[in-house]
Amino acid sequence: NVYQKLILRFGQPKSLDLSGAKPHVVFFIGPTGVGKTTTIAKIASKYKVDYEKKVAFITADTYRIAATEQLQVYANILDAPMSIVYSKEELNEAIEKYAEYDLVFVDTAGFSHKNEEQLKDLGNLLDQVPIADRQVYLVLNAGTKYSDLKEIAKVYSRITDFSIIFTKLDETSSAGSILNVRVETKCPLSYVTWGQNVPDDIGEIDAQKIAKQLLGGKE
Repeated sequence: NVYQKLILRFGQPKSLDLSGAKPHVVFFIGPTGVGKTTTIAKIASKYKVDYEKKVAFITADTYRIAATEQLQVYANILDAPMSIVYSKEELNEAIEKYAEYDLVFVDTAGFSHKNEEQLKDLGNLLDQVPIADRQVYLVLNAGTKYSDLKEIAKVYSRITDFSIIFTKLDETSSAGSILNVRVETKCPLSYVTWGQNVPDDIGEIDAQKIAKQLLGGKE
């Protein structure tokens, strides 16, 4: 009975929505060091290779040293174009350039959720794309303590709605925070990652597997 209730609490995973007009603009937001860029590469690889979609990359992460180079490497491997934008105005120009593409993945700068100025800048960047035309994923490290995860999600919810991706499941033995964040935020869960291998080590969240873990059973 508890097992079934846990699964219901997790809800259905929310993957990318490819209905409607293209390009589908997908933003990845979140703190520093959670693995946004690698996660983008994993998802883009799956859609390009498995589903033969035309993908393009935009990075607005001009704060972190080597951030643009990292995404450029993945773009080169996938033979996909990439643009670097330094302002919200340049974002629109880049999206227009990729009008014929199926998916445009936008990497954003990671920052402390306590940095109000960068949070405002991110909100302004997101607002360049109407809510109906954008998909947003908040990327969180599954090993972060729950009180911080709750605070991070609360802060980002001030600027946008989002689905949640949890990374680095291989670095933590506790999956309880995943359920707690889902219950607290009511935001849909999406993908989980468990390693650095691209395009592997990623999948839609498996509610049954995590529920068994939480109840002390075998996976």
